[in-house]
Amino acid sequence: MADIYEEMAAASWKIAEQFPPPRFYSACSKELSRSYSIFARDELVLRCRKLVLTDLQDNLGHGLDHAQKVAVEAGALALIEDASGATRGFAGDEIEVLTLAQMAGLLHDVRRGEKGHAGAGAKAAEKTLRALAVSRDDTRCIVEAIANHEAFVEPKKMESPLGQMISNVLYDADKFRWGPDNFTVTLWEMLRARKVPIAVMIRRYPEGMAGIARIKDTFRSQPGKLFGPEFIDLGLEIGEKIYEFLRERFAEELKSDAP
Repeated sequence: MADIYEEMAAASWKIAEQFPPPRFYSACSKELSRSYSIFARDELVLRCRKLVLTDLQDNLGHGLDHAQKVAVEAGALALIEDASGATRGFAGDEIEVLTLAQMAGLLHDVRRGEKGHAGAGAKAAEKTLRALAVSRDDTRCIVEAIANHEAFVEPKKMESPLGQMISNVLYDADKFRWGPDNFTVTLWEMLRARKVPIAVMIRRYPEGMAGIARIKDTFRSQPGKLFGPEFIDLGLEIGEKIYEFLRERFAEELKSDAP
């Protein structure tokens, strides 16, 4: 039998389905397909995914599905950036650029439940990358990108063009999730994990929406700046419809819970 959070997640999905997907998925379909192909068969990426499975279980809306989306979309953004010359001077090839972005995506939230999760995650990721025998330079790129993916924190400038690009695309792919995904998946998984009453969440909803709106101006890569704001705008539109639905659905609870 579905609990109230699962019921509300399903209702939110139905609302979200009335909206078109972000343009990123059609405009960058070639890069997304290429990224997914490498993600599904690259031996190093597959080994990395296997190693993080335990860390990403029950991860407050930031589990394996979240990590895989971030990985594939960071890979697509990296392809676009690499083609534009953002990694000029880098001696590696397309596969290395892809796998660096994808491993950063898989590893970025392995310490999501801890205070200062970006820094803690970077330290944990370094151990995993050593176990995978990833080179020192590539490890540095990934670890520094993970340490740099926190929202509303001044980003640090990376040492190399490649490191800067990996940092940028990881941040942007992660913040794409603040769009529709936040209202259809993340919100409900976090509420369920913390057992937050729906009425309490509804009262805090406008404040949460305002926080999400602030993300619009923080995207870092060129394709992220192009496509990211639409993710946020679309999420906010969906969020407003969900808010209307929730206020009606829980009208009696809101009355009885009034201060």
